[in-house]
Amino acid sequence: MRVNPLRPGSGNPNFAGEVLGADLQTPPSPALVAAVEDAMATYAVVVVREQAIDDDEQLRFARAFGPLELPPHWGLVDSSRPRVGHGLYDISNLDENGELLPATSVKYASNKANEEFHTDSSFNELPTKWSMLSARVIPPEGGDTEFCDGRAAFEALTPELQARAADAVAEHWYWHTRGTSIYKDITEDMRRAMPPVRHPVVRTVAGRRTLYLGAHATHIVGWPRADGEHFIRELNAHLAQPEFGYRHEWRPADLLIWDNRCVLHRATGFDAARHKRDMRRATINEYGPEISSTDALGVPAPKGLAG
Repeated sequence: MRVNPLRPGSGNPNFAGEVLGADLQTPPSPALVAAVEDAMATYAVVVVREQAIDDDEQLRFARAFGPLELPPHWGLVDSSRPRVGHGLYDISNLDENGELLPATSVKYASNKANEEFHTDSSFNELPTKWSMLSARVIPPEGGDTEFCDGRAAFEALTPELQARAADAVAEHWYWHTRGTSIYKDITEDMRRAMPPVRHPVVRTVAGRRTLYLGAHATHIVGWPRADGEHFIRELNAHLAQPEFGYRHEWRPADLLIWDNRCVLHRATGFDAARHKRDMRRATINEYGPEISSTDALGVPAPKGLAG
């Protein structure tokens, strides 16, 4: 097993790496866990190549690094869907029968919202560590995933902007990206299930300070609304610059891992009306029990929905 950088000639070489020679069809050894932890501390985006794994094997590997964040009741993919294992997010353009979604479906529209830079679950109070996305079926073209490095982006700010960001707290809200463009109405039950949360704009991960923003951030707490919205737009545009980025071109059976605490990502387009794209995501919390955000808030599952 070895770890290679994927951007050796770039201005930000320690952002993406690949692990070769691992076998996730067997229980993860302490040596493999340590190697992946070390690689993630260095790169923050790591692909484990050639992993034709099933749902149970993906979940077993993910749990070696922390408790899972379970899908919420008020998501577009729920943990009771028969297509994916309990605890995985169904990141696909497929229905429960494995067929292409119609363009009129809510899930289809939600997939389009994922084409904005974001960090998974920043709208949750529970702290999220990593995401692990398994490529089961990839389209013949398109459908790449783009990333930007919040650590390098923070370090490139002027000292004045660094200080201003470090003192700021942003509010993040699920319905900011899944609002009325997807749902006709945001009901009180929906608001109660996914209320806004607050996170510092600057975090420290593996000894480096990083920007923590993305499309779910709405405004800066305590600032005039327009000023806070402008500041978030300014920092998000700074994050999205090419020098902080990495574009992952998927290969069959890739398992891609990224650190949600310091990395933003977005999906890129493909012909979703013609080609299948089946991805399954495990999301890992820093600590705590395996629980969904809606369970943590005591929100009862809708009738007929488990998990």
